[in-house]
Parts: sequence; C-alpha cells; structure tokens
Amino acid sequence: MKKREKQQTQRPKMLIVDDKAVNRYVLRSIFEEEYEIVECQDGRGAIEVLGEERDGVAAVLLDIVMPVCDGFAVLKYMKETALCTVPVIFISSNVDDQNIQRARDYDVADYIQKPFQENVVRRRVQRVIDLYQNRKGSDAYMQAE
Repeated sequence: MKKREKQQTQRPKMLIVDDKAVNRYVLRSIFEEEYEIVECQDGRGAIEVLGEERDGVAAVLLDIVMPVCDGFAVLKYMKETALCTVPVIFISSNVDDQNIQRARDYDVADYIQKPFQENVVRRRVQRVIDLYQNRKGSDAYMQAE
C-alpha cells in the first residue's frame, strides 16, 4: 500500500476547476492515470490550492463562469503572485471574442470548448504542459550558464 501511495505522490498535479461536477468527472477520467488530480468547484478553492502548491501544479484546467469567484479572478491572482509559470487552459462553453481577448491578456495557454472531445483535450493539454516544461528546462539551463 505504501508503495502505491508513493507512486501517486510522484505524479505531477493537475488542478481542475469547474462548478459542474460532470465536467470535473470527465476531465479527471481523461487525466487521472498520468496526473494526481486536484478538483475545485470555484475560483476561491483554486486560489487556495495554488497558494499552497505554488509551482507544484503542472497545469490548471479552468472554467470561466463560476459562482463565488470566476476564472478571470483566478488569473488575476496568479498574475499578482507570480504564478505565471503554471500553464492555464480555459475550459468553457462560453466562447466569445471578449473572453478570448481577456484570456490572451492573461497569457492563457489554450482555450478548450465544452463539450469535451477526449482525444482533442488530451492532445492539447499535453502539448501545453510539454511546452511549459521545455521552457522551464531551457530557463534553468540558461541560468546555470
């Protein structure tokens, strides 16, 4: 049992933030074999997790429209606390030019529309994570020189 627990803690964490349990379930089922999944139903919970975990999160899948605290409030918090190294992928059915532009202003890595298509979500999220990890690696290499 301890060996299994140890294996789980070695997996990178993914934060899934959506007020709808069904959306969190679908995303968790896509990624739970490769990532330790942390779920929140609103932005306030996401801010708490990000405050505790800092750079321990490989990616944030973030809904825009949520009660209590929306996705843009989470992005504002991340920008103010220098958590910009954590890639954020917006997940929303609310795809309009204004939200897309606001997301770009916060350097959101990608924007995935609901309903989810598993193969598209998996491929796009993994691509973003790989890009951010490669960027971190090259930044560390440059600092070492």
